[in-house]
Amino acid sequence: MPSTIVRKFGKLHQVWQERGTRGFFRFVSDRTIARFRKRLNYQQWMARQKLTPTDLANADCEMAQWQHRPIFSVIMPVYNVEEIWLIKAIESVRNQIYPDWELCIADDASSAAHIQPLLIHYSKLDPRIKVVFRAENSNIVATSNAALELATGDYIALLDHDDELAIDALFENAKLINQHPEADFIYSDEDKVSPDGDRHDPFFKPDWSPDYFHSCMYTCHLGVYRKSLVWAIGGFRVGYDGSQDYDLVLRLVEQTQQIYHISKILYHWRVIPASVTSSSDAKPWAYEAARRALEDMLIRSDYPGRVEAGPREGFYRIRREIQGNPLVSIVIPSAGKILAGANQCLLEACIQSIRDRSSYRNIEIIVVDGYDLSDQVVQAIAGDNLRLVRCANSFNFAQRINLGVAQAQGEFVLLLNDDVEILTPDWIESMLEFAQQPEIGAVGAKLFYSDGTLQHIGVMVLGGNPGHAFHQVAGDNPGYFLSNLVNRNYLAVTAACLMMRRSLYQELGGMDEAFPLNYNDVDLCLKAHQAGYRQVVTPYAQLVHYESATRQAGLQPKEWQTLNDKWQPYFEQLNHNDPYYSPNLSRDEVLFEL
Repeated sequence: MPSTIVRKFGKLHQVWQERGTRGFFRFVSDRTIARFRKRLNYQQWMARQKLTPTDLANADCEMAQWQHRPIFSVIMPVYNVEEIWLIKAIESVRNQIYPDWELCIADDASSAAHIQPLLIHYSKLDPRIKVVFRAENSNIVATSNAALELATGDYIALLDHDDELAIDALFENAKLINQHPEADFIYSDEDKVSPDGDRHDPFFKPDWSPDYFHSCMYTCHLGVYRKSLVWAIGGFRVGYDGSQDYDLVLRLVEQTQQIYHISKILYHWRVIPASVTSSSDAKPWAYEAARRALEDMLIRSDYPGRVEAGPREGFYRIRREIQGNPLVSIVIPSAGKILAGANQCLLEACIQSIRDRSSYRNIEIIVVDGYDLSDQVVQAIAGDNLRLVRCANSFNFAQRINLGVAQAQGEFVLLLNDDVEILTPDWIESMLEFAQQPEIGAVGAKLFYSDGTLQHIGVMVLGGNPGHAFHQVAGDNPGYFLSNLVNRNYLAVTAACLMMRRSLYQELGGMDEAFPLNYNDVDLCLKAHQAGYRQVVTPYAQLVHYESATRQAGLQPKEWQTLNDKWQPYFEQLNHNDPYYSPNLSRDEVLFEL
């Protein structure tokens, strides 16, 4: 029998052992579909999403059955925009398949001759269009507030004067409101449109991700907000021109948790020279206004701090002040193995890197081993801040972590593999900034393989299959909309480097020892998410991870099936989607591609 066939049968047998019968058949099905599935480009994807006459007829029937018909006040400030783009923006509202809207236009004393006649024409053409003309030119904040004063609807939707709404934008929002009448803030996906009408650069967004939002104004278009709440927080604030919507949402989300995301492209952002879509130099004051909005947010926060520049214009890093000087307990399970090709114990190198490179000093190190460490290694790692916990049972990662945490004295526990080395001195502070916040569960770090490729920048769980985002891609890969370079929320993080409040770890029942090697971290994070806590990965905490150097790689028998049996009801509750990964993107690999 040819060796390739032998290898294939060996792989299938391994999958069956690891995943059980149900998991085996799902693996074969997924691979078969992937083999015949051609990767789509965006034009092909759009063709599949185009509304058909049947879709439109079904929408009419659906609307006829709704008990609630919310009125949307579309807010549009106008200033000297080209006639062609203004017409397209207005017509995109008039073409909505959901009819219960009003378009509230405020013109900021435009000097262009075509503006006033055009707006008067449309106000007479359609009674749902309201227009106010400001006597003096001011700024986009004053103009937006003038448009807001015209609004009588239940919700406001923001539309720039040169952009377009998708034909079903308001329909999809009204549909969601009928399903979730408590919704206060709704955002959807968006793409860009060139002057010649070419749509490109889609942004398929995650569900509400507060820490990613503090890195960039990712919700952006289309933003829909309950009008009474917008009025309650004072509308748009003077002095934040260019980022007035970012400032608005930063204040709004402090008042509500009723935030929803529609995973559909409902907004087309025009790429023209005057737009921030064209270059970072188009409106530099907008980025400065965003920074001030974030600084104000920090002043209002229970966890104040400072704003630092991010990897590009429009991206930021929030640095929270660490409350006090809490003890951090670093729990490391170890078998004391030697790295292949090197005459050094991995545990020894790990602890040495912690001691030599960490700027945060209030730590204790708890090593849990199975009587495997030699006297020489024990002597080498000994120190005032290190304790050794012994376990005679066969290696069970979850059990050894639980034993270590039980001995921990720190307010925070930092679970760590023994096959890692520290790269960034402030790695503990970077994680502690998040772990101290009561809404946050597990905090993960950015881990590299020894060859510089990515090992971990967050874990997705797609259809019951955990997978590392951008696994094994180049270490400097910026990720999807820079998500590898800024703080971002994920459903799970790896326990190779995971920080959590010790009280929360105990509240969640620790690690499930039914997962001796794999998925114990995913299970822990799922428990945290189900309990209402969010996970976050900070790329500013960086380590090298010699993964599986201390043990054989691969799943243990039935680990995958155990995970899926335990979490099937919750996966169904999540509609078998990961809330931080768009259902529009491919599940073949977690690379954020169509």
